[in-house]
Amino acid sequence: MKSLTAACAIFTLFAVVPDVSAATPADSDAKAAADAMVKRFADSWNRTDGAAYGENYWPEAELVNPSGAILNGQKAIVQEHVDIWAGILKGSRATGAVRRIQMLGPNYMVVDFDLQVSGFRQPPPGSPPDAKVLRNHLKHVMEKRNGVWKVLSAQNTFIAAN
Repeated sequence: MKSLTAACAIFTLFAVVPDVSAATPADSDAKAAADAMVKRFADSWNRTDGAAYGENYWPEAELVNPSGAILNGQKAIVQEHVDIWAGILKGSRATGAVRRIQMLGPNYMVVDFDLQVSGFRQPPPGSPPDAKVLRNHLKHVMEKRNGVWKVLSAQNTFIAAN
């Protein structure tokens, strides 16, 4: 009787718990969109292409930069990057990779990705002062409108030197 009860309990557990390893088409679409956003982010950074960089963001997007300044709107986000590419981050190179995606519904997701920036003139304000490579965690809330995913809200945080 104990083995029958145990077998029923195990069967019930597997029957009730969904298979989280199986990706749905929506999850695959979100993953592809997140990976594409990070690739565009790094590629446009490396070309210092403000217009292409701005294509990642909705017009009303907000970005909290690593120093804590809040940038309101796509234009302000682009302008800050154009300015830093011409200044202290001139010649820098960026690489990034998606770390985690959390779906908030069919049209919203949180994309966490890690970014490394190297080759800069001097570390920016708020970064580790002797950094040769800036390591950042970014959290982007992305929204899908008319089949297109873009960043609605973003937070960029320096990783403290170890």
